[in-house]
Amino acid sequence: MRRTQIYLDDEIYEILKKESLIAGKSTSQIIRENLKKNLLNKRNKISDAIDNSKGAWKDRPDFKINYFVRKLRKGNRIDNF
Repeated sequence: MRRTQIYLDDEIYEILKKESLIAGKSTSQIIRENLKKNLLNKRNKISDAIDNSKGAWKDRPDFKINYFVRKLRKGNRIDNF
């Protein structure tokens, strides 16, 4: 575990203090738990989006993926769009 410092506005600090008293945990523990939950949730959403995009072009037999990728790789990609 690594130590870090953050600045919290008064509103967030008061919420943390109350949550700490209710849960019987330190404010640091509550911050760690919330960060972990939110970051894992974000990572799972990204992973799910990638999984859901698999096969998105399978119903497009006219779409030539090799041509598309080679065209993107030529020169500056921005110019190819």
